Amino acid sequence: MSVLRFTQADALRCRFGVSPLWETMSAVRVVNGSRHRPLYQDWVDSKQDAIARLELRELKALQPRTGYTPDFLTPPPKASRAKFATEIARVRSTPLDRVRAELIQSRDEMANPAAPIINRMLDDVAGIRDRLANAIEAAWETLIRPDWPRISRLLEDDIAYRGQQLTDDGLAGLFDDLHPSLTWEDDRLIASRLRAEDRDLTGQGLLLIPGVFAWPHLVIVTDQAYHPTLVYPARGAARLWSDAPAPPDSLARLLGRTRATLLVALDPPATTSALATDHGLALATVAEHLSALADAGLANRRRTGHRVHYRRTEVGQAVVDASVS
Repeated sequence: MSVLRFTQADALRCRFGVSPLWETMSAVRVVNGSRHRPLYQDWVDSKQDAIARLELRELKALQPRTGYTPDFLTPPPKASRAKFATEIARVRSTPLDRVRAELIQSRDEMANPAAPIINRMLDDVAGIRDRLANAIEAAWETLIRPDWPRISRLLEDDIAYRGQQLTDDGLAGLFDDLHPSLTWEDDRLIASRLRAEDRDLTGQGLLLIPGVFAWPHLVIVTDQAYHPTLVYPARGAARLWSDAPAPPDSLARLLGRTRATLLVALDPPATTSALATDHGLALATVAEHLSALADAGLANRRRTGHRVHYRRTEVGQAVVDASVS
């Protein structure tokens, strides 16, 4: 169990961020044999040629199924929308004493079966820091960067939804829905399934990072050398690499196939442009159908910054549920 203790200042300084580096390392874990790889099998199959060209053995040694992955490989981003080049530069500039200490911790914690490989890394700490950074950069270029527009759009949609949730329901409502292992209790965030040190946030706040390849994991960075960070699975990530579900025939007969398709697709909430791209429809067509769904009380609109997200209402959800029962 891990506990994060909040002050009033921490509650005001929680923020969301997007990290291409975290996304890359999570994808590498999937490629290297995560037991949850079947969820991403369509994506893995589409990347077979790229995966074959990558050298991921040393990264795999530092991502044990249970145990510690060095934090210097994924330092929490300092900007809310971090650039990969900035993040990987921080990896390359990690002080060598920290690299060594975290490699040793990864080797020794929970009897890492890759300990012999990590021992060889410790013979040349500067060299392994560069090799690991090179491997991560190659994974970004071949695995993540080509799909980054699609991935980042889903991450932004999740942040918009969570931000509204925070506004409407506060920290208790946000954390209650964020992950089944999280509990908010007396100004404490309790992660029941994690083995990490407890930490007093002391006014720094908490950085929340959604991840497409994070499912179903939750990661908390509690090391005092880094900003307190929580990485959680983004909403809708499980369907990112598969075709959108077809609407039930009964719903299509009631609403028309396109309108029914869009109603079913509003989980997670989505923008007009995202729906148009995903379904190969004209922007004006999608806007017209969404407006009709909103007028009928089946969907509603909510503006977040410059973007408008559409969500199913409780009535809309009941209509969808009734059509599949």
